[in-house]
Amino acid sequence: MRKEVYCKACGYIMREEKLGEVCPACGVPKTAFEPYKEKLSEKRRFILDLHLHPITVHFPQAFASILPVLIIGGILLTCRFGDMLISTATVLIYLLPLTVLPSIAAGLIDGKTRFKSLTTIALKRKIITGSLLLVLSILMAVYTFTQHITVSTYPFILAMSIACILCEVILGQIGNKLMDSKLPG
Repeated sequence: MRKEVYCKACGYIMREEKLGEVCPACGVPKTAFEPYKEKLSEKRRFILDLHLHPITVHFPQAFASILPVLIIGGILLTCRFGDMLISTATVLIYLLPLTVLPSIAAGLIDGKTRFKSLTTIALKRKIITGSLLLVLSILMAVYTFTQHITVSTYPFILAMSIACILCEVILGQIGNKLMDSKLPG
C-alpha cells in the first residue's frame, strides 16, 4: 500500500516517495508534510477522483462566456464575418442546454458522493442556481429557434446570455468553497 503525505501549510496530498525538498504546490520545506490517511472509502474516492463535475462544468461556462462576445461582434460587424459570428452564437445557444444537463447530473453525483446528502444549504443553492441556468439556457434556445437572432432580438438574447454567466459565477463561487470538503467514510 502506498504511503501518502499532506502539506500542513496548504493541504496538498501526494505520495511520500514523490516528495522532494519542497511542497510542489506552495513551496514550503518538506518538513511541513505529515502522514496522510484517506478518510473516504475506495468507492467514494474513485468516484471523486474521476472529477466528473469539474470537467463537465467547463463546457457550459465556455459556451455562456463566449455568447455575449459573439452576439456583440455580430451586432457591430455588419459584414459576412458578423453573420458568421451570429451563426456561431446560434449553434452555441442550441448546444448550451445540452452542456448544462450533464453538468447538473455530475454535480448531483458529486454532491451525493461528497456529502451523502443533497439537502445542505450550499448544495440546495447550487441545485437552485443550476436549475435556473438550465431554464435560462432552454428559454434562450427556444426563443432563438422561434425568433432567430436579429437586431430586434439582440437585447433579449444578450441579457439572457449574461444571466447565464451570472449563474455560472454563482455556481463557481459556491463550488469553490465546497471543492475540498467531504464527509469521511
